[in-house]
Amino acid sequence: MRVAVVLGTGREGRRSELVAKFIVESLRGLGVDADLIDVRDYRICFTRRGDGSAEVEEFRSRVVEAEALVIVSPEYNRSYPGELKMLLDTLYSEYADLPVGLVTVSKGLGGPSVLSELRQLCLNLGMLPVGFIMVQNVEQFESVEDLARAYGGSLAELLQRLSKYARKHRPRDTPA
Repeated sequence: MRVAVVLGTGREGRRSELVAKFIVESLRGLGVDADLIDVRDYRICFTRRGDGSAEVEEFRSRVVEAEALVIVSPEYNRSYPGELKMLLDTLYSEYADLPVGLVTVSKGLGGPSVLSELRQLCLNLGMLPVGFIMVQNVEQFESVEDLARAYGGSLAELLQRLSKYARKHRPRDTPA
């Protein structure tokens, strides 16, 4: 199974990066082909859906190759970062029936507001939100191992759901 993990913030000092690394390393440890997509690598300053730019085409190919998506996002002002929205908005039909897991990150309760916002965004883009993990009090985690102890079981459950929906809705032998 191939899962694209989108790290949805480009801020300096981002704690979400450790969470994204935990997810990618854990998935790879379970035999999953995990691809980390970092919004920092895409300098998109306006939406260019389908314009054929190299950045958009690279993002498009990575999404099309994925059987599922995991979005890791902090909660900024009760929502997701603008750079995440701009990147996601560069595509549309490529998301059809794509199972997505949402992982929200905050210094407090884990990002309930961003979870609600992201779920609605994914539905609007045609994705299938199948589960979530809310990483609470992110500043207490110093390593991938700390996160694995706290959230390893939740990630395994999320992967099972992603796999189930990927087999049903995005079979690899069917053209996108």
